[in-house]
Amino acid sequence: MRAKRSISLFICSNIGKIFAKIIFWNCNEADDDPSFIKSFAIMILHRTIQIFRILFRERKMTLINMIGLSISLACVLLMLLWVADELSYDRFHANYRQIYRVEEDQYYSGQEPYHVNVTPYVSGPVWKEEIPEITRQCRMAWMGGMLFTSGDDKFYENRIFAVDTSFFRMFGFNLQYGNSGEALRDPCSMVISRETAKKYFGSENPMGKTILVNGESPFTVSGVLEKMPDNTILDFDILVPWQFLETSGRYTDSWNTNSISTYVKLKEGSIDSVVNRKITGVTGIYKQGNTIDFMVAPLHQIHLHSYFGYGHSPGGILYVYIFSAIALFVLLIACINFMNLSTARSSIRAKEIGLRKVSGASRNQLVRQHLFESFIQVLCSVILAFVIVLLLLNRFNLISGKEIEAGDLFSLEYLLGVLTVLVVTTLLAGSYPAIYLSGMKPDRAIREKADPAKGSGSLRKTLVVFQFSLAVLLITAALVVSRQLEFMRNADLGFDKTNLVHIELRGNLNREYEMLKKEFLRGPDIVSITASMQPPYRIGSNSSGIGWEGKDPEQSLLVSYTGVHYDFTQAMGITMSSGRGFSEDYPGDMLHDTLANFIVNATLAGIIGKEEVVGMGLRFMGLSGQVVGVMEDFHFQPLGNSIEPMALAPIAAENLQHMIVRVAPGRQESALRFMENTWQELLPQYPFEYDFVDGVIDEMYRSEERMASLLKIFTLIAMLIGSLGLFALASFTAEKRTREIGIRKIMGAMPHQIVMMMIRDFSLYILISLLIALPAVWFIARWWLQEFSFRITLKADLLLLTSLITVLVAVLTVLYHAIRIAGTDPALALRYE
Repeated sequence: MRAKRSISLFICSNIGKIFAKIIFWNCNEADDDPSFIKSFAIMILHRTIQIFRILFRERKMTLINMIGLSISLACVLLMLLWVADELSYDRFHANYRQIYRVEEDQYYSGQEPYHVNVTPYVSGPVWKEEIPEITRQCRMAWMGGMLFTSGDDKFYENRIFAVDTSFFRMFGFNLQYGNSGEALRDPCSMVISRETAKKYFGSENPMGKTILVNGESPFTVSGVLEKMPDNTILDFDILVPWQFLETSGRYTDSWNTNSISTYVKLKEGSIDSVVNRKITGVTGIYKQGNTIDFMVAPLHQIHLHSYFGYGHSPGGILYVYIFSAIALFVLLIACINFMNLSTARSSIRAKEIGLRKVSGASRNQLVRQHLFESFIQVLCSVILAFVIVLLLLNRFNLISGKEIEAGDLFSLEYLLGVLTVLVVTTLLAGSYPAIYLSGMKPDRAIREKADPAKGSGSLRKTLVVFQFSLAVLLITAALVVSRQLEFMRNADLGFDKTNLVHIELRGNLNREYEMLKKEFLRGPDIVSITASMQPPYRIGSNSSGIGWEGKDPEQSLLVSYTGVHYDFTQAMGITMSSGRGFSEDYPGDMLHDTLANFIVNATLAGIIGKEEVVGMGLRFMGLSGQVVGVMEDFHFQPLGNSIEPMALAPIAAENLQHMIVRVAPGRQESALRFMENTWQELLPQYPFEYDFVDGVIDEMYRSEERMASLLKIFTLIAMLIGSLGLFALASFTAEKRTREIGIRKIMGAMPHQIVMMMIRDFSLYILISLLIALPAVWFIARWWLQEFSFRITLKADLLLLTSLITVLVAVLTVLYHAIRIAGTDPALALRYE
């Protein structure tokens, strides 16, 4: 930590020295001479006072510049916080660059590679034993929901993981109480988070206290974690020893069951590709079947480069790129404003520059003087932006879902980023005005002043076009993202997600399913009830080895599956295209030994390819039976995934973990009240907890919604900053054309003609911006939408709406000055200047 801080201080000091020499002086002699330093300080003070006088004299333009620059810099600093937080995930572990998670690609006939980040239960110890590059392994298995009881306190806990004893030696989580080397040695011990300890034991020391799990297994608290970092993918509240998993009945030594996360620590200098080949080779000895490639994923990159479902869909790194680009766009727009207004005001500064040149000032000295002026303005803007960030930090956290603290703004790493932004903005915004102003001819500057319409005029027009091109890009991006999210939120999922109540059957509640179903159905507002092994909107289990008569033996097919109970398709509102759903009227549907009937989706029926799928025999997951129905495809995974082949089989309620209750439309409150009262009468030892399926599905897209909100906000800010610059430029242009407009009015021009002339001049720049930006953003939007299997269709109305918004903002911005100058008295206009 000390070395990291020293490096940051060294970088900061050297950036400062280099920047100071660029702006202030370029000689190295007398740097340490006290008299030189004193003279230099006096010179800086004198220049600073001079600059503030100039800025105050031109306070209108200065205020516009400062507001635009401060807002844009605040955006950049907020985005810098967000990006830094995203990039910091799991970098707090010692030797984090050597820690990896093992993942795999599975290959099946006619399907894209299926990527999973879970492995067999038995794999970790075998890999460590047989692959010399692996020095340590740790397995993490999610234990599902469990009921925890301590005294009168009862809570369901979901974030429970069984881990190997090597957990604390591999990862950088520290204990507030307990010994990390011994905390998980006892099979009936557990390590809990600080928040969990407070929930059950208040301010008491929890060490040695007992918590009853599922009403039957007592566990002793052997450790309490310090405050958990937010920037980690290892999200848990409770850790239990691996032995608990082995005795729970869930453990299997089969290499064909992928259920847990396996992390490995590699020797320093190990080559990932070599380790990948070795893991694949070792696994091939034990695991037969379809082709599989294993790979190791660096722990600190998983948050941003994670995969989901079929194919290699990028994780959060895409958003890091997008918002880094947006921050740069916003900064560029503000810098363009700065450059445009600085060069536009050149006529005001012309005489001063000419006199300085006549007095012997070199061009280098003038460049440094103007860079220093820019530096003072940018410095003031950075300070104001820093204050804005402090004031808006809580609101930003609320929108972005982050938990960034005010103290993070004063870390050396962040201050280094602020210093970099200060230097880059000064050079970006101040370089061209400094070069342009210092290049004026002294005689002409003194006699005639500089004409801002010449020399810099073409560049100003180009910058305005570039500025609004960026704004058009942001507007279109915001509209595309909003439409895609709206499409995902309202898409037809193939089942009716409204009025569905989901109750997780945690602990031993699945044993009570039949009783609960019977009693709940007595309620007048309860329509139907079913259950499933997994939430029906997020089914992740799949397997190969499916067979039917006439199937090509070379065909390898990955099929998703889940176990369900009677009335599943009816309760879910899934349409049957042929056949029937599972029903108590057909008790033969239910799994008995290895016999069970199946329902397949339309995708699987299409792959089977028979005219009549209903009634045919099917072999899958070690079961044999008949297909009794074909259901229409429904989305059992997020819309980022395509619909894959699926088979359902009815199994006993004791193996189901999720109850689904359909209630009558408009009767949710009375139905829930009835269910809760019934629950308390039957199962007072269990808390009654539920959620609505449509709410859970909406929550699945919360991250995208946050990103969309941030995109909209930054788009509005970019338009505001661009409009401020256009407003100031229109003001200055109107002022410079005062005499011309006076003459036009004397010659008979009407006020509306003057207004249209002003609007037409600026509208041309906006039209060019649209012609440049719209084709580019069309291709970018199509590229982004390719990440979604189900997506909107880009239509021309999107581009028309973008054009309308851009033109409307530009016209309204210029209109004020156009009307003001058109109403000027011609006699006063002719006496201008």
